[in-house]
Amino acid sequence: MAGVAVAAAVALAFPAVAHAQFGSLGGGSVDTGSIPPDLLFPPEVGVGAGEGVQVVASPAVTATTVLDRLNVPWDVVRTPDGTLLTGERGGRMVAQLAGGERRDVAIDLPGLVRQSESGLMGMAVDAGFAQNREIHVCYSQNAGGTRDNRVTTFRAAEDWSALTRVRDVVTGIPLGAEGIHSGCRLLVDDDGSIYIGTGDIYSATDPQDPTSLAGKTLHVNPDGTAASGDSVIHTIGHRNVQGLAVQPGTGRVYSAEHGPDRDDEVNLLEPGANYGWNPNVNGQYNQNVPMTDTERFPDAVEAVWSSGRPPLAPADIEFQQGEAWASEKAASPWPTSGNRSWSCSASPPMAGRSSTPPCSSRVTSAACVR
Repeated sequence: MAGVAVAAAVALAFPAVAHAQFGSLGGGSVDTGSIPPDLLFPPEVGVGAGEGVQVVASPAVTATTVLDRLNVPWDVVRTPDGTLLTGERGGRMVAQLAGGERRDVAIDLPGLVRQSESGLMGMAVDAGFAQNREIHVCYSQNAGGTRDNRVTTFRAAEDWSALTRVRDVVTGIPLGAEGIHSGCRLLVDDDGSIYIGTGDIYSATDPQDPTSLAGKTLHVNPDGTAASGDSVIHTIGHRNVQGLAVQPGTGRVYSAEHGPDRDDEVNLLEPGANYGWNPNVNGQYNQNVPMTDTERFPDAVEAVWSSGRPPLAPADIEFQQGEAWASEKAASPWPTSGNRSWSCSASPPMAGRSSTPPCSSRVTSAACVR
């Protein structure tokens, strides 16, 4: 695909110290600073990366706590008025105003499902926030006879005392019985459209089912209509999308995705493409299959990067800008628009438009010290 070939402008950079879960290294959360770099971040990119893409070391960073005393904060966004907003998976919203004041933000989420990997999750600031003060929220609910993951738009009060429901954007994203693999990552593009990453809900058939919204990326307008083509489904064949980012200056959209006990992936999303996850083995969910199964799906799009073993459980991805993030090879494709590199973070997160600390009780920011 042409879009994949031009991905050579991207350098993959990783934080030197992060925290992630490693089943093959004894389980639990470990300080990855103790893991040899070549094991932690394999230097090879995926065959879907195109020519010239490299994995490079990130600059040194320092982490500063900006909000603490939180219980499983899943996402964090910064609004144009300087407010930092985060949501706990159990349903609490917390804001830190531009002046540093912290306050709880009331939000009504009837039937919120607080289960496993479900609850209050992804958030994104509307492109027109300065005029409409709208925030998009992805969460799990079971109310009125409907159990699903959904995206709803809320309006923030001027004093950040409450978020008031405006409209449902997308409903009917399947929610698994055990509440796992719910995805729910949101990304607002410059044109105001919304990308949504969903999980396979531990279903054998949903990732490859063209009628199901599970195991997909979706692309919609703020009113819920399809943003491109005649379907809200953008791509299929995903396991559990946890990160979405737009490459500045190109419009290309990348995703980060959790693998099982191996092969977390970064993918360059191509409209209508299949990314090859199909855990359906004789009608049963079986994770002992390739993340990108090109034998069963010859046209499946290969990953830009794969972790191999062990997996890193990437929390989110962001494009970092500035000279501190550029290597010589990363800088050369950007003679007029600045130096950019791609970063992948585990918990705690790197700074950026949104971050995800799924196992931490605090939200941190990272600053270059180079």
